[in-house]
Amino acid sequence: MNPKQRGEKMKGKLLLVIALILVSVVLADGKILGTVLDENDNRLTARVRFYNFQKGFLSTIYTDWDGTFEIYLSKGEYEIEVTKGSEFERKIYQLKLEDDEEIRLSITLKRLCDLTKMGWFGGDTHMHTIYSDGKQNPEELALACSAAGLSWAILTDHNTLGGKDEWLSLSNRGIITIIGEEVTTKIGHLNAMGIAKLVQWQPAQSDDDIKKIFDEIHSQDALTQINHPFDLKNPFEKLHIESYDLIEIWNGGAPPIVKGLGNGEAQQYWYKLLNEGKRIPAIAASDCHDIYSAYSLLGLLPFEIVLQILKKELPNPEFLEYVKNNEQTLRNWVKYGLFPGTPRTYVNINQVTEKSILQALKNGKSFMTNGPLLLANIDGKQPGEEVSSSQKVFIDIDVISNQPIKELRVVQAGKPVCSMVINDKEVFSCRVQIDPTEGEWVVVEVFGDYPVYAITNPIYLKANKSY
Repeated sequence: MNPKQRGEKMKGKLLLVIALILVSVVLADGKILGTVLDENDNRLTARVRFYNFQKGFLSTIYTDWDGTFEIYLSKGEYEIEVTKGSEFERKIYQLKLEDDEEIRLSITLKRLCDLTKMGWFGGDTHMHTIYSDGKQNPEELALACSAAGLSWAILTDHNTLGGKDEWLSLSNRGIITIIGEEVTTKIGHLNAMGIAKLVQWQPAQSDDDIKKIFDEIHSQDALTQINHPFDLKNPFEKLHIESYDLIEIWNGGAPPIVKGLGNGEAQQYWYKLLNEGKRIPAIAASDCHDIYSAYSLLGLLPFEIVLQILKKELPNPEFLEYVKNNEQTLRNWVKYGLFPGTPRTYVNINQVTEKSILQALKNGKSFMTNGPLLLANIDGKQPGEEVSSSQKVFIDIDVISNQPIKELRVVQAGKPVCSMVINDKEVFSCRVQIDPTEGEWVVVEVFGDYPVYAITNPIYLKANKSY
């Protein structure tokens, strides 16, 4: 099945969900218009979501590039959520729309922090457009990335560079646009990021074939990334191949952390690699195919309808049983949305260029999140760097979040060495003592109401055995 056929199949499977949304729009009685601003009255791109819980209705739209939006809706009571990524507050409004009413809103989003001033820039390494099996064109995707507060984004359509020129032309929109390719093979999927020409993918049925693909990508001074290695539909079957640069442990197409759908397994496999001394950085990326996240409506629909849709998408009895046993977790995740930058990877760089972004990814100078901002260092050493010490050290942790954080965990060599309850704080700092002799790497995790989560790449530890 070629990418175009896969795209048509996906559109067909979404038909029921989209039809339910369209019914509410067609029967629209009123209109809501708005402008999104920062504290200095500068207009912002932003994402705007409309909920009507009584009707089981959810719709996502984006402002235009000038920060304005409009939507026609049927009369009723709505909750409106306005966001611009991790560094801005989330605004939630309640309003009632009457017959033939027009409501005008002016919405100010306060910036909680500006990580760019600290050298941290958020982006997404895995997204699709109409040039393969995505639902939007490159400019629509770029607008959604801007509305999510991303500084850079990599387009990775399946086995094509059809959107290359259009995508690269959008760098004048305030986002560093980088071209990539999701090299899609029978063995599994991998990203080539920062390429100049198309990477060939056929045939790829053995370790040697995949190694040749990696070699071709590296010959272009580009990065290789193993995608969703434990995905139920597209697992990477040859995980013992070691010549890739990055591993995607958190793919936006499945819930974070939990085992059963791929991301939990990928994270544990990554820990195993680190414990074997293989310093392979991890990546979190959205794998976005639809900036409007039509699947989010599954978080509100009756469970019987949800099962009908999922049976068409993935008619695997074990998967359907997993859904039945984890209904609320999956509802919370899918309602949160499958958007660009959900999740995202922040890189620590001195200059905002394609080269510096890719180099920081390769070096693991990064953290991954779908919301919380998570900074950690040991004596000034960031993720991706090494600390050598003859004594116990302290890891300093700072968390800033536009949603309450409930727990923080420090993991050393795959085992939790510290866990603390945070009690719904949105700003939090702490210092945790680490013994380098207990393991050669350490990462930090924070948890909010599921699926809110963030994790750093490792800070590596080298112990001096003299103490």
